Amino acid sequence: MMPLQFTPFIIPLLIAALLSMGLIAYAWSKRPAAATTPFIFMMAGVAIWLLAYAIEISSTTVTQIIFWANINYLGIVTVPVAWLVFCLAYTNSQRIVPLRLVLLLLIEPAVILLSIWTDEFHQLFRQAVVLNTSGPFATLDITRGPLFWVHTAYSYGMLGYGIYLLFVAYTRSSGIYRSQIRVMLLGALAPWIANIFYILFLSASLPIDPTPLAFLVTGGMFAWGMFGFRLMDLAPVARNWVIEQMDDGMIVLDRQNQVVDINPAAANLIGRPVNQLIGHPGVELFAEWPDLMAQYQDVEKVITEIQLPTETGIRHIYLNILPFYDSYKQLTGRLLVIRDVTEQREADLALQIAKEKADAANRAKSTFLANMSHELRTPLTAIIGYSELLNEHAAAANDTYAPPRLEKIKTSATHLVNIVNDILDLSKIEAGQMKLHLETFNVRQVIDTAIAMVQPILMENQNEITLKIADEIETMVGDQMKVRQILLNLLHNAAKFTKKGKIEITVRPDIIDPALFLFEIKDNGIGISPEQVNKIFQPFSQADDSTARRFGGTGLGLTISQYFCQMMQGNIMLSSQPGHGSCFTVRLPSVISTPSLMNENL
Repeated sequence: MMPLQFTPFIIPLLIAALLSMGLIAYAWSKRPAAATTPFIFMMAGVAIWLLAYAIEISSTTVTQIIFWANINYLGIVTVPVAWLVFCLAYTNSQRIVPLRLVLLLLIEPAVILLSIWTDEFHQLFRQAVVLNTSGPFATLDITRGPLFWVHTAYSYGMLGYGIYLLFVAYTRSSGIYRSQIRVMLLGALAPWIANIFYILFLSASLPIDPTPLAFLVTGGMFAWGMFGFRLMDLAPVARNWVIEQMDDGMIVLDRQNQVVDINPAAANLIGRPVNQLIGHPGVELFAEWPDLMAQYQDVEKVITEIQLPTETGIRHIYLNILPFYDSYKQLTGRLLVIRDVTEQREADLALQIAKEKADAANRAKSTFLANMSHELRTPLTAIIGYSELLNEHAAAANDTYAPPRLEKIKTSATHLVNIVNDILDLSKIEAGQMKLHLETFNVRQVIDTAIAMVQPILMENQNEITLKIADEIETMVGDQMKVRQILLNLLHNAAKFTKKGKIEITVRPDIIDPALFLFEIKDNGIGISPEQVNKIFQPFSQADDSTARRFGGTGLGLTISQYFCQMMQGNIMLSSQPGHGSCFTVRLPSVISTPSLMNENL
């Protein structure tokens, strides 16, 4: 290869090439930030263009100059494609340009490169080449072929479309994003303006093509954008993709109430295509409802819900109007956000109707249960009283036949009274009518009373019961009746489900919080499985159906006990294993300060 000649014109080319490579290194460090890959290819094309052109103008023979001019085009054909892909990625909210599109864009550059390297056979790119040594360095006077103009048009087309994308993004962006786009537009325009003037007007008078030198401006602007406006760190969200994908309708009106923008959701809500709405007066949007337009035509700001009568019924529309002001605080337009909430309102209405029906049914049920309870307790009380009276007469007459049968009548009637009382308590709880009656009472006396009440079933099942109560447990402030009923329910269950076993009652302060009293009722009876523990506190629930058949009961005792504990700011827990007994733990505050209604726990 012939030796190269030095010319001062290569210095700015090399400086611009070094700057381009510096931008490539910086962008590489930011991978995979938005649009970095096409930016790297674009600046790599610029660097190849600059370096090859520097060697081209240093060459002295036609062969050398054409060779390096062809190398030039490796960068020249890359830059427009990379520029457009960069703009697409930068302005696209998804930051992804389909590979198929990139390959389609590269078809023309590939054809141009092939024609350049085979030009000696067809002269479609350079029709004639003459060495010119009259200037400061050897150059070629070229008669350009048709493929050169095809590529020029293709490159300018991609440049123009990329600039258009940035300009649209610029008009719809603000703050730092506008500054980023402004820098990119200025940087992109410089070399292409220089190239247009050189090709059309200056190629005969200038010794070199100023296009690569103009990339000094491009490199400087992009460097400013990277370091000053975080070009590789921040990328704007594309307006089109976001707005058009929104479920809410958005309409922009100018000062004269003309529609300047509208998204598909709003167009669908109105029932007309977008192209039939933009540019038209806002009154045409809701022409079917003139009263509505008259009401909101001059409103600058409001959030409300409107009702639109249609052929299919009333449509409920959420409406939010927001004003646009210029820097002088003058109104320049309005933004309307609309949303069809008809289904939501219909669902709310249906829910309200269902709730009212449920409340009415619940009130009817509570009234029925209360009346039924009173109506049942009166005859049951009479049955118990008469059975006791007859039992006394039979005993006085030494009648051995009647007493056991009368005792069964009394037991059955008493059982029914207990069921009625449980149902009445549950109905009061559900209606929110169960109240606390707070008083100071002796804890041991309440426990002794509960033990005495379950003594018959303890004796019947031959169970032993022991009580361990801590010395510091004396009195507590709470609802004495409810505490006794909780303990009575738990002791009755323990005695009922234990045969010839042991029942232990332990009362002590809680270790973590001494202000809480712990009541533990432990037995070694039949126990229940972990799956059954999860439903044991549900109304009318027992461990299984066989339990109800063997031991009786309604399954309300534990449910009521749990509600009573919650009313007194406490809780009740169960641990049990089949065949190894159960342990109920009740935690209650030693002092309950605030009476409450029990209506939110159902």
